[in-house]
Amino acid sequence: MDRNTLTAREEMLSHAVSKEIQISVDCIRRGPDAIESHTDEVLAAAEVIKDCIRAEEEGFDGIIIYCFSDLAIDAVRENVSIPVIGPGEVTLTAAGLLSNRFTVITTTEDNIARTYRRLKGSGLADKMTSVRALNIPVVELRRNPQVTKDYLDKVICEAIEQETIDGAVLACLGMAAFGEEIEKKYGITIYDPSTLAVAYAETSIRTGLRHNQKVYPKYKKGKEYGLL
Repeated sequence: MDRNTLTAREEMLSHAVSKEIQISVDCIRRGPDAIESHTDEVLAAAEVIKDCIRAEEEGFDGIIIYCFSDLAIDAVRENVSIPVIGPGEVTLTAAGLLSNRFTVITTTEDNIARTYRRLKGSGLADKMTSVRALNIPVVELRRNPQVTKDYLDKVICEAIEQETIDGAVLACLGMAAFGEEIEKKYGITIYDPSTLAVAYAETSIRTGLRHNQKVYPKYKKGKEYGLL
């Protein structure tokens, strides 16, 4: 993403937190353009860890891994002491608490199996009715926002008719803020990981809630492997 796009993302996310909270959005310097497979996750992981270590060193109070896959989140928690938020974790937890039946909307059909595997291990399988794809790649989601919104509307409408859902999880942060009109139109809950993640990050910072180093012991070989 160019700087203008990142600044626009910062502005959008700032509406979900208190005015005094400063949000900074940045991209890894090397790696895949988007996370659409387990291979992409692995290829991006080392750069994500390095950037998160750098963020703590620069004085940030918390980190959000801005991807529904929460890639490398456990590894990041081994390398920093500030709160590390996974949008996928937060969003699925919210859906599990508040919905009886929800669908998960991903990007392309290639992502359906990967998303299913993750959700089957989350304890939410009994509430998840389906994983549905827009068939729009991550990098294309925001090039024509109205086209993406129209596809999202169509897919969610089908899920409502076929599965009587009461909620829909947007399983890519490229869909951020695209569900607001759909939520009003159909009266279901749209779980948007972008706003949920930043709101939860603020709560974690204010309350001191973070991972425990007994659960995530500090990684001691950072210099050896070029992470520091």
